[in-house]
Amino acid sequence: MSETKKGQDPSKLDDMIAHAYSAILDQDRFDELIFLAEGSISDPRAHRELLRRKRDIESHFETAEKLLSSLKKPAIEPDRPEVTIGSDLSVKSVNDIAQNLLGLSPGVSLEDLPIDGDALTMLRDAIAGRLSDWPVIRIPNTDTGKQVLLALSRGEAELNGGTWTLSGVDRVWRSGASLAMQSLYGLTPSETDVLSLLVSGHSPSEVADTRKRSVDTVRQQIKSMITKTRSRGTSELIDLARAVAASANKRSSDRQSTENYSRLQLRLRDGRQLDYLEQGAPDGKPVVFLHGCLCGNRMPNTAARHFAAEGIRLLSPARPWHGRSDGHDILLLDPKRYAHDLNDMLDQLDIEKVSLVAFDVGSIFALLCLPELQERVSEVLCVSAQPPMRTLQDFASAPPQQKLFAILPRVSVSLLSYMAKLGDKRLKRDGPGGFAQTVFGGAPADLDACRDPHLLDLFWQGHLFHVEEGSESFINDCRFVASDWERQLAPTEVPIHFVHGTQNRSIRPERILAFADRLNARVTLVENAGHSLPFSHWKDWVRFLSLK
Repeated sequence: MSETKKGQDPSKLDDMIAHAYSAILDQDRFDELIFLAEGSISDPRAHRELLRRKRDIESHFETAEKLLSSLKKPAIEPDRPEVTIGSDLSVKSVNDIAQNLLGLSPGVSLEDLPIDGDALTMLRDAIAGRLSDWPVIRIPNTDTGKQVLLALSRGEAELNGGTWTLSGVDRVWRSGASLAMQSLYGLTPSETDVLSLLVSGHSPSEVADTRKRSVDTVRQQIKSMITKTRSRGTSELIDLARAVAASANKRSSDRQSTENYSRLQLRLRDGRQLDYLEQGAPDGKPVVFLHGCLCGNRMPNTAARHFAAEGIRLLSPARPWHGRSDGHDILLLDPKRYAHDLNDMLDQLDIEKVSLVAFDVGSIFALLCLPELQERVSEVLCVSAQPPMRTLQDFASAPPQQKLFAILPRVSVSLLSYMAKLGDKRLKRDGPGGFAQTVFGGAPADLDACRDPHLLDLFWQGHLFHVEEGSESFINDCRFVASDWERQLAPTEVPIHFVHGTQNRSIRPERILAFADRLNARVTLVENAGHSLPFSHWKDWVRFLSLK
């Protein structure tokens, strides 16, 4: 403990947190808690034991929270050069490190430096707004001659049409390249980290120094990658990786012209901000998509192009606390009031009537708000819906990660809050490469969907969207899932249709069938689809939209 306070390596603390997180997800321990919870209804001794464990758990995490808050944030790297440039690629200012390391000074033009011509072209395109990916350039170190990598970054100056910033980075390897290599050849995130350094010109010994690993470990990882890619040696492996990276980066550079989405905001009548996306045809039939607590609120590029071609205007509001949408505490007590936000949005966009599509937790809001919205909603599609948790067996049937977060609101909201922070920390630490296994572990259909680099990147960006303003979005979604929200449902004349995957491991199809039966709703089961059905099998719900 004393060593930690003195500045123990934060990564070791991350490992400790990850181990604690994994221990809490232990199946046997969780089943024991379920047993105690069920027994506490009629057995006072089981009730007392459940309360004791609750106090112990909360005490443990309160202590850990204090420990985390006492840690000092790691210092900013002292050897990070920064250069500001104008739209004409002239240097406006440099920090001392850039001046000493690269010999740069204000007034110099990047065009006069030994920089690759293609990199300069990408730099000009990015500044002109023709490129959505941010390029990396190489400038030689004045002392050693080794290439120093500088990446173009967004900033306030960009918004004012002024200067742009080039900041020093460790490697030239975009996330799309890592995702492509993982998807195509089954490389691990750690292996693609090594590969990124090799592609950037580092030797195995330099990779080992950078990653604080032994050279033997790095050589074993290189050997594994050569086997997986069926390359004939390190040189061929690097050539292959560069080809894949070029393809992935080209696709990223074309992203602006192919995604066809806009992120917009409007101000609600009560002063709160509502964040939403638009995809498809601006003048098409309006469809409102209510997102879940996974995967974000943006559809894949192929779906967006289909919407544009078929005359569909997809509006995807970020529910309260998600994205940049403001929350409202009254919604925790009465989620039906979300209908006011949706009505307000439709009024401001001058929309009379819509089809309503809801995913996961979004289906809770769609069904609860429907009586107030029924004059404006022609149909409801609940895709991979989250049905009510009526019994402890409903909790027990979910995968370990999900049932833990579903039951915690009924045990301890403070513990739920802490676990949500740990979960977000773990996901961000593992990055997109580890995202699929953490979120969809044990769900083959969803893991298979994540083999598509675009979908995996979409899901990863979706996670960042959910926690953009903190963990309240996830915490409150868990509270909605665990609440007895079915009691608040009211009759409606609007037709309801559930579309669900037969391989959904998060929500078993039999639960959806039982819930739909209680609502007299239609059900379509999609073969070989998992919980990510709205994104991986989007055609299987779009075909049910009434486009008249």
